[in-house]
Formats: sequence, C-alpha cells, structure tokens
Amino acid sequence: MNNRKYNTDPNVLLEQGKAIMSSTDEARFHFRVFAVNMVLSGCSAAQISAMAGVSKVAVTGWVKAVDEQGFDALKSKGHKGASSKLSEEQLKEIDTVLQSDPKEHGYKNWDGPSLSAFINSKYNIVLSVRQCQRLFHNLGFSHIRPQPYPSKGYEDTEARNEFKKNGMK
Repeated sequence: MNNRKYNTDPNVLLEQGKAIMSSTDEARFHFRVFAVNMVLSGCSAAQISAMAGVSKVAVTGWVKAVDEQGFDALKSKGHKGASSKLSEEQLKEIDTVLQSDPKEHGYKNWDGPSLSAFINSKYNIVLSVRQCQRLFHNLGFSHIRPQPYPSKGYEDTEARNEFKKNGMK
C-alpha cells in the first residue's frame, strides 16, 4: 500500500499519465511493450488492464501478437482510408454556408442531397448523400429537422389541425 502524501490528487495524475501513454504512436508502442513485459513477468492481463485503463482483451491480444510476430507487431500501422476530397479551406466555407439560410443558395433546407448538389455545383466534387451526412456530423450539425406540425401524440387534435392548416405563428 502506498503511504505517500501527494501534493496533487493521484487520480488526476493517473489520468494525465494515461493520456500521455496514448498521445503519440511512439508512446503507444512503448506502453504496449511495457504492458507485455509486465504480463511476461507474471502480472495478469486483468491487473494491467485495470491499472492502465485498457481492456483485458487488448492486453492479451498484444501478448499474442508479440508471441507470434515479435515486438514490431505492436507498432501503429498508420491510418487507412482515402484522403478527403475537400480541402480545409473548402470545409470552412461549407461550414459557413451551412449556417446561412439555404434559400440564399437555392435550396429549401440543408440535408444530404442538397449539400451534395451544392458541393458538386460549387467545387465540381461529387460526394454521395451519405458522405454529406457524415460531413454534417463532422462539422457539428445534428440530423434534426423542424417539425411542420406537432407530433401525432398531441392531445388537442383541433389545435393540431389548425397548426397544420396555418403553420407556426
């Protein structure tokens, strides 16, 4: 049992340490090597996972990878996937446009199809509707549309029908 009197809360220090261990590819590699070494020295994967904030499955997977392929198997492989078709500058412009009234750009509302059409007409880049929906999410927009009238569970049917007929006031 540790009897040290800490100046800083040990839980705060532990969280900072965990963040450092996953901050760079090199730090992640060294952490994984350390975890495997701890297992090889007799600690259980469950103990290491509890202390380090990773799953037991991850620790046992690292041990298996080292056993079968060596320690180089613990190095990060890099990120897969195609690079973005849109530049950072174009993304900033799109973010600004999405915050404006869609009628200024000839659309009823901003959704996947309208954003896809806008990007195609403005930048001559073809993005699918699903890619545009992901783009909305990545830019911090939600997939919620305003209701044209109260939902069906509305108690006052007469008021609901009036709302449907005349819209919001």
